[in-house]
Amino acid sequence: AVEPPCFEASAWREADRLFHRDPHWLGADVASSVDLGGGRTLWLFGDSWIDPTGSGSRRGARMVSNSVAIQAGADPSTATIAFSWGRNADGSPAPFLPERGAESLWFGSGVRVGDRLVLFFAPTLRNGTGVFGFEHLGWAAVMVENPEAEPSSWRVRPLETPANPLGVLLGFAGVRRLGEYVFAFGTENTVKSHPLYVARWPAEQVRSGNLLQPEWWAGERLGWVPDSSRSPRWPVFENGQSELTIHYDSVSGRFLEVQSSGFGAADVAIRAAPALTGPWSAPRMIYRPPEYYRPNVMIYAAKAHPELSGADLVLTYATNSFEFGEVLTDSLSYYPRFIRLERCR
Repeated sequence: AVEPPCFEASAWREADRLFHRDPHWLGADVASSVDLGGGRTLWLFGDSWIDPTGSGSRRGARMVSNSVAIQAGADPSTATIAFSWGRNADGSPAPFLPERGAESLWFGSGVRVGDRLVLFFAPTLRNGTGVFGFEHLGWAAVMVENPEAEPSSWRVRPLETPANPLGVLLGFAGVRRLGEYVFAFGTENTVKSHPLYVARWPAEQVRSGNLLQPEWWAGERLGWVPDSSRSPRWPVFENGQSELTIHYDSVSGRFLEVQSSGFGAADVAIRAAPALTGPWSAPRMIYRPPEYYRPNVMIYAAKAHPELSGADLVLTYATNSFEFGEVLTDSLSYYPRFIRLERCR
């Protein structure tokens, strides 16, 4: 396997202000980005704090299970941003994608294909059997038929997805278009080593909303096999995370994967491969967030955002606390944080 290129990493406080510009939107996690073209970037968020009064305090805010934002301008330190969420009949905050009965919809990632936008997410039970009581119910997707419009005017329709016996959260660990294919990554959720699987569709199928016949990576010997195949799916690496990103780095000619490494106090790690399917290098720590040493801290969801500018590579990670009361009172916790990567000279 090839090794990751050399980067120097630093906190990017000027960019952090991007997520503090709306007194009604008071933080979230996930923070996946989708390049919409034309200098517009879509941000997808998970559980989000919304304060209808605009007081800037979470004590009177409501947590909704997802929200979105449109960033205008590629450099997050100078860009503008507009957040969107739903509203209940009484005007109180609601998720951007409405909950489906007992299921909250947590965003994974998304992809723009021509004139359409496809968003992947994980329906989740909050009183289930998983970590912290969250139980993911596989993966799902929706089509946005008019992504040039503002999110409040989007025409959104659900897409049919195939059976998922492995329980892989496709699209939760990133989605990427490369050439004529769209690739979706996901971990096998119940396996603690987080093996990362990848499926693909012809891009035109994704644009038309047909996700029923993915091909899965089944290892070097078999290559890509249809969803109907009985051949075992083969992870491209172990020890991933449920949230991560993979993209092609044209400068080094390598594929790069970015993720958090650890549980609770976690580092940001990077690995590399000559091809999307590997062989992948071991993860290399590239950044230790300053929050690492705080008691009760959770650091997770580290991701790359190659469509953004202002650094050779822009990353974010999510922060949280095992003590819920701290999230209510700590105005710095539970906001995504930016990292600047500059190539070693």
